[in-house]
Amino acid sequence: MTRMLQTRGGRVAYETYGAEGTPIVALPGIGDTRASYRALGPRLADAGYAVFAMDLRGHGQSDAGFASYTSEDIGDDVVALLDALNLRRAVLIGNSIGAAAITHAALRSDRVARLVLLSGFVSDPPMFGLIRSLVLPLFSRPWGVWAWGLYRKTLFKTPPADLAANQAAVLDNLREPGRLDAARAMMRASKAGIYARLAEVSVPALIAMGAEDPDFADPVVEAEWQAARLGGDSRAVMIPGAGHYPQVERPVETLDAVLAFLQDTRNVP
Repeated sequence: MTRMLQTRGGRVAYETYGAEGTPIVALPGIGDTRASYRALGPRLADAGYAVFAMDLRGHGQSDAGFASYTSEDIGDDVVALLDALNLRRAVLIGNSIGAAAITHAALRSDRVARLVLLSGFVSDPPMFGLIRSLVLPLFSRPWGVWAWGLYRKTLFKTPPADLAANQAAVLDNLREPGRLDAARAMMRASKAGIYARLAEVSVPALIAMGAEDPDFADPVVEAEWQAARLGGDSRAVMIPGAGHYPQVERPVETLDAVLAFLQDTRNVP
């Protein structure tokens, strides 16, 4: 069932898997919806966690009239959810841009206990200036949604059985007024502010990277760099056979990695 969180800038949609246990708040990436956790969310609930899967602002069933769409804005939405539901000792999971957002949330809230970065970006990619300049012509109407669909398909190395249906639903959602604009704004927003503060993140973090993620020149190097850059007890693990969406491509392997991390009590107060 869809629930709505009222923030200062608009409403953000979320749904839950499981009713009791340690809270987990999960974020998808740009141009995706909370359905990105359709495989991992129920598995985490079965393992005894209460999962809150959010739509990004401007995406899914969230409002598309927000004034700003930075990673910091998304992280602030997570903090708003933690506060509104009085969630404590929460685990935050973020895929792609969601990783930068949860990193920001951990810097802002003492309700965060651990982070899981799934094939995440926590800094601007190489040649960000060029990428930023290409976003508008590549993803503008009338071809923008079609172009995003072509690109999105390349990010899967082990496509899930329901990829065609999910892809159609994601693209239909992006055709709704304001949603493609929101996705473009996120693509063009810099993560430099978050990158500058990575060492200040003191909670334990798991960097779970798709071993074949085409968004990174070398996923292993990227995962190890993130683990070294983040403060706290940070560690990296590779999800074999996965591209940019390990939570749907390899949900069992991703679940195993996440549970091993969450059940490890070392360096956790």
